[in-house]
Amino acid sequence: MAENYLIIGDDEYIRDSEANKIKNKFLSASEIDLNYSYHTPDDIDSIMDALGTMPFLADKRVIHIKETENISDRFAETITSYLENPSETSVLVMSSEASFKKSKHYRKLVKLVQEIKADKPDPAKIKGWIRAFYKKEGIDISPRAVELIVELKGTDTQGIKIELDKLAGFSAGARIEAEHVEELVGRSVTETVFKLVDAINARDTEWTFRVLNDLYDQKKQAPEIIGYLGWYIRIMQKINLLSGKGIGPGELASELGYSPAYTRRLAGQAKKYPVDRVERWISLLLKTDQDIKTGRKQALLALDTLIVELLKT
Repeated sequence: MAENYLIIGDDEYIRDSEANKIKNKFLSASEIDLNYSYHTPDDIDSIMDALGTMPFLADKRVIHIKETENISDRFAETITSYLENPSETSVLVMSSEASFKKSKHYRKLVKLVQEIKADKPDPAKIKGWIRAFYKKEGIDISPRAVELIVELKGTDTQGIKIELDKLAGFSAGARIEAEHVEELVGRSVTETVFKLVDAINARDTEWTFRVLNDLYDQKKQAPEIIGYLGWYIRIMQKINLLSGKGIGPGELASELGYSPAYTRRLAGQAKKYPVDRVERWISLLLKTDQDIKTGRKQALLALDTLIVELLKT
């Protein structure tokens, strides 16, 4: 029976992971070199040659086409014709961003393949993934450490996987606490975020955008930077709520999961954020996130607009 797939969604890490699962399902490690090929849609002649070639010392040949959202009419017609009578010994894997669903070719192709979703997971799903990862590794991780990983990395699944591996190596089997996450994952980033917030508080536009460019130089994407700002304002909100209940510095550090010195620094910042300012920040962050997710604004433009608005608060 022929098996062909369309992996579709906006999470590149998940798309690649699903493609690798399919490859490993049909090919052993020794079979991959001679029976797996990767293509882009502009290479339709080579793709058809590969699909028509018998596997070598294996039951199947796997042909993976990335960036399917960019297909031409010729590609769509050729692949559709192939999928109507596919080879029994070739496995076609197409991977695409979610935007492909708007293409005139999507409806016809999706009827001829098995569709696999690769959408960005929500925070709750990522937290479950983190806990499952460390359970498999036999390592305990505190709830606050899990929360902090998600706060710092957002929905960057590929970045999170890198950090999980880093933390696992660092722990040497010991329990992972929030302070370890802050030390290994967040220190350089949070320092830059603090500078960004300082610049915003000073209403210094030139300084603010200079720090923003530093974050871009660190390969941080606009949604990720918005996530850092969200992490920061939530911490400010939590500190003010706890302090309002009369909780002292020692208990505050315990509640946050940070060292006393780091907590004192955060508490000093929190004094600059009364309730109305916190609510204004949260409102702007939510609007910016929605603008990006609905496509009303490109991510970089949305972030620039957010920064300008924050400079006014």
